[in-house]
Amino acid sequence: MAKPVSAYGFALALTTLAILLSACRLPREDPAPTAGAQIEQLNPTLTLPTATLPPPATATPPPEAETLNSEGKRALFNGDWQTSREEFRSELAANPPPDAQAESLLGIGRTFASEGDQPNALQTLRAVTVEHAGTPEEAEAYFALGQVLDSLQRYAEAAEAYQQYLTLRPRIIDAYVYEKIGDSLQNSGDLEGALAAYQNSLAGQPTGGAESLEIKIAQLYASIGDLQTAILQYQAIAAKTNSDFVKAQMDYLTGIGYRLSEQPDESIAAFQHAVDNYPQAYSAYLSLVELVELGIPVSELDRGIIDYYAGQYGVAVAAFDRYLASGQGASEGTALYYKGLSLRELGEFESALEAWDALIFDHPTSPEWSDALDAKAFTLWAWLERHSDAAQLLFDFAAEYSDHPRAPEFIFDAARIFERNGDLQKASSLWDELAVSYPDSDLAYRGLFLAGITRYRLGQHSDARVTFERTLGLAKTPDESAASNLWLGKSEEILGEPVAARAAWERASIADPTGYYSERARDLLLERHPFQPPSGYDTGIDWEVERDLAEEWLRQTYNLPPETDLTGPGPLASDPRFIRGTEFWNLGLYEEARAEFEDLRKAFSFDPESQYRLANYFVEIGLYRSAVYSSRTVLDLAGMTDATTLTAPRYFNYIRFGTYYSDLVTSAANTYSFHPLFLYSVMRQESLYEGFISSSAGARGLMQIIPSTGQYIRDLIGWPESYSSEDLYRPKVSILFGADHLDELRSRFDGDLYAALAGYNAGPGNAAIWRDFAGGDQDLFLEIIRFSETQNY
Repeated sequence: MAKPVSAYGFALALTTLAILLSACRLPREDPAPTAGAQIEQLNPTLTLPTATLPPPATATPPPEAETLNSEGKRALFNGDWQTSREEFRSELAANPPPDAQAESLLGIGRTFASEGDQPNALQTLRAVTVEHAGTPEEAEAYFALGQVLDSLQRYAEAAEAYQQYLTLRPRIIDAYVYEKIGDSLQNSGDLEGALAAYQNSLAGQPTGGAESLEIKIAQLYASIGDLQTAILQYQAIAAKTNSDFVKAQMDYLTGIGYRLSEQPDESIAAFQHAVDNYPQAYSAYLSLVELVELGIPVSELDRGIIDYYAGQYGVAVAAFDRYLASGQGASEGTALYYKGLSLRELGEFESALEAWDALIFDHPTSPEWSDALDAKAFTLWAWLERHSDAAQLLFDFAAEYSDHPRAPEFIFDAARIFERNGDLQKASSLWDELAVSYPDSDLAYRGLFLAGITRYRLGQHSDARVTFERTLGLAKTPDESAASNLWLGKSEEILGEPVAARAAWERASIADPTGYYSERARDLLLERHPFQPPSGYDTGIDWEVERDLAEEWLRQTYNLPPETDLTGPGPLASDPRFIRGTEFWNLGLYEEARAEFEDLRKAFSFDPESQYRLANYFVEIGLYRSAVYSSRTVLDLAGMTDATTLTAPRYFNYIRFGTYYSDLVTSAANTYSFHPLFLYSVMRQESLYEGFISSSAGARGLMQIIPSTGQYIRDLIGWPESYSSEDLYRPKVSILFGADHLDELRSRFDGDLYAALAGYNAGPGNAAIWRDFAGGDQDLFLEIIRFSETQNY
């Protein structure tokens, strides 16, 4: 699963839910210049058509938000296409006013498009444009038509549909739509029309920066045959960008442009520049291939490093061998280090160790010297299972080079390796030594704390008690103080000192209110099982009353004039980011909308009134993650900590710990016998209630399920039909899949929710290993978890 999104712990989410459920005006954008004018400025000799572009139009009033104010819209937002369509059809059957009819018909068209039923989507969306011309839905229907036509590869028609949208809704998200038009025209083969559209997009300063668009424009110049303009564009992009990967790409494209222009010297220079400066970039590898094919000499060291980063490990080793054999290199240590990495990737572990040994013994001044030692130790235990050799290697280094900056790190790692191999006594001794020898190290507290945990595991409870008492002297944060006291209390309890144990847990419970260890200490004091749900809870909220109380507090806390009207977005409504964000949201372009709204939210990070307005607006439209951030910012600006936020008006915490998607969560909770608060908490921790989010690991949706797990769950339950990994972004699918997976893990681990959650985050295999080591003690299970991400989770 994905790493946690929220800054607040799982325990905070669950506990706070239980507590809460009981009982300045900116100018509009300037109009963009026409496509023709832009093209003439950059390339006067190129004549481009203008017929494919929409005519100039007057400014459009700011869009109104499409809120989840009907069952059809809510079901559509939840990804429940069938229910949504049924609800929209029921709304139409009631013969509503024309505007409402257009809204329902558009909703039906969107459900067909979402399901991939293009014929019905086209028919329904076209009906909106014909039968409800002049409504806001007409423009939205044209945009949706463009998307459907693109999916059908009817690109010229798609471009026309997008242009119709621009005619009806000009000067709101022109830059984005012109780029869509350009993409469609390019796919249709109309390169000059695409270039004109891209230039219009660039003139509108697209959200998120213009770099990718500038690259498209430059490549189109090359495709059209204007290589010199393309080269100038590549060079201009390289001069501006901060990304080495983009710089390398521009060097490579520049080299290709010069080669096609029959300027070989300039071509070689561009390829060489990428090779010399950006070895980690794949474009440097492509440039290297060009140079090699041209017979141009390339440094064997550069060649090997580039091949390594490109995944060409065999040729990398050969290049490093040639470099080392030459005897003329000044960076033999670097070559040996990367040669070892390449050999390890090839599975030649002993040869890798030999390369690193040559570096360690023969090149002690190499910048990769300590890295080679680290790589060797990691290879010894992780691949060759020579744990003792790995740990001894690191310890010996730290003993011999005690002043080296990495000495504390290597002692810590050596202890961890001994612990992994089951030598707990040696591990505890090393962690203890770390705290004694390097008391000012950032690892000192953690090492001594783990020494205490290890002694507790060994049954050396008196020694563990003394160790945890010592950690209190090294604790620098409330969390560390709470952790030390919790384990001091557990040691006292097992030694038959219940009074001392309770005293320690009392100290833990108040050390870091809302932190994990304080919450867990409170469980122990109350003799309550972890994750024990409240005896009763009520999700019924009088939002009007709670909002009135929040606004009164806001006026008093921030000295706002009593007559301040806090309803609606107020002056924010005229901010271009607000206008664009709302338009994107209405079109179902949620990531683009979030980018605009987040930019706006951050721009007003020191304005509590604006944050309050934004929080309300975000909840209204369903952008819950941003609503949580805005709500918390209001409290942060009042100087509130995690603990004191619980004394703020409840309205803010209802937003921060909301029961969003309640119909889906309640249904899944009933199906799998989970308490709803548990599922809400997992969802909050995974995605902060944002259904369209994805992680760097590829996890998707509200419950952050990776595609392989999603396919596994789908095969088990046989739903939904025509499943694809894109369905993981549908809240209806994500919540059900997440609950099903948690239920399977709970069963696998005999009802142990600690192990189930660890399995959800780090995989059931890892969770099973940690559970075996913990021997049924859930507190010990947490400390044995070896991934910090999973511990925090």
